Amino acid sequence: MARLKRLYPDSARTFHRVVLAGLGALVKARHEGKVGDDLFRELVEKGEELEALGAEAPRDPGRSEEFQNEPSLADEGREILAYAAVLEHLVRECRTFERMIDAMLPDTPLPTPPAVLQARRNAEAREKLIRDFGVLSSVDVASLAGSRAKNKASLANRWKQEGRIFSVPHRGSIYFPSFQFDAEGHPRKAVAGVVKALGAKISEWGLGLWFTAGNGWLADRRPVDLLESDPQRVVEAAEREAMELVF
Repeated sequence: MARLKRLYPDSARTFHRVVLAGLGALVKARHEGKVGDDLFRELVEKGEELEALGAEAPRDPGRSEEFQNEPSLADEGREILAYAAVLEHLVRECRTFERMIDAMLPDTPLPTPPAVLQARRNAEAREKLIRDFGVLSSVDVASLAGSRAKNKASLANRWKQEGRIFSVPHRGSIYFPSFQFDAEGHPRKAVAGVVKALGAKISEWGLGLWFTAGNGWLADRRPVDLLESDPQRVVEAAEREAMELVF
């Protein structure tokens, strides 16, 4: 290549520019999810142009015999054409690979912008619930209640089966929002009434967020703020909301 630059500095620079441009265009096209047939068209056109120029250009009789055998512009044009063929093969392989990925993807519709926005809001609300009130594992529930059972998870599981408390899934584990428990670690009575009214109608997280959101039946107060002072009113609000969910 050093000898080529010395003999044909312009053609060598052209070759490098085309090579770099081809690589850059290929990387950009792959990054953007495009294949870019213009890349090959440009490389082929450049190669054919260079090859034609080399074929038309007469050899310099003043050059030494040693350099008469150096690559010509036509040779460089053919190299570019070969390079374009290699790139075309690579992109064909990429297309095949993309088709394989598409075939493995589940046939589900893409989420709409409103759905994405709602999912983000729900995630933020869940994080706020955990941050503001905290959650307990089944072992934490047993410790808070002073349980001496060998199976530390049994107490929380029994209370859940009895409908006295509820759990929420979080990062592959089950937790219990701590506002369900009084100072002695026992379930608050109002929670059972809310679970009975709404537990089968909304999701576990929906139930948790119901407690922590303003409620029209409670003059926009949060049910969680009335669990101790006015538990019956909280249960009534849940029952009224359950009636609305039916219709």
